[in-house]
Amino acid sequence: MKKIFYNTLIILYALIAIIVTICLLSFNQFKVSEFDSTTVLIINTNNLKEKGFNKGDLVLVDTTQKQEPGEDIFFHATSELGKTTVDIQTLKDKQVSSVTGETTYVLESKEIPSDLAIGPTKNSIRIGKLGTILSILESKWGFLILIVFPSLLAFLYELWEFIANIKAAKEDDDDEEEDDEDENEEEKVVEKKAPVKNTTSTASKAKKTTTGTSQKTTTKKTTTTKSASTAKKTTTSKPKTTTKKTTKTKEQ
Repeated sequence: MKKIFYNTLIILYALIAIIVTICLLSFNQFKVSEFDSTTVLIINTNNLKEKGFNKGDLVLVDTTQKQEPGEDIFFHATSELGKTTVDIQTLKDKQVSSVTGETTYVLESKEIPSDLAIGPTKNSIRIGKLGTILSILESKWGFLILIVFPSLLAFLYELWEFIANIKAAKEDDDDEEEDDEDENEEEKVVEKKAPVKNTTSTASKAKKTTTGTSQKTTTKKTTTTKSASTAKKTTTSKPKTTTKKTTKTKEQ
């Protein structure tokens, strides 16, 4: 839950930073943001309350609408301190120079060139207090402290986290490689020991086979010897019988 909230805040902050940056990049010569047919005005004076606009309001003005005499229009004015501000007056008339072709707007108390006119007030969109926030963010120190520094810190943090993750991944890979090497060494040791055991068992089997064969041969020899001795005894005993018969004949 905390991670979702944290990610949501980061996304909102990133959107605000992008919007403010775009507004700054869209400044015209009067330091007012212009987007094709829309001009973003920040009301920074209390002199427009009678016209329905308060200090700190953010106003979106459609600059494509025609400005007709009798309508209230926004225009760029210069204050007593030399700062450019936004003012509202009723358009009385339009005068076109026959020499230069430039249009001059005749207002209630002054005449202004057409390039100072912004647009009519009747179809504008007013957002209260948002102009104050945007003016702070667009100021030099406000943009530096609230947009640049936090963005830089966030970037450095993400970069540090990225490097830390890479190092951790490398360490894990090294550990896995070491484990694999240890396993391979153990397998090699086991493989080396295994043939020795097989050879020993084979040799012992061969010895047993040889011993058994020799025992069988010895047994056969013993049997043959016994048979031969028996045959000799039998042959030896036959003359005795003949002798006995001869003796009996003589007695007769």
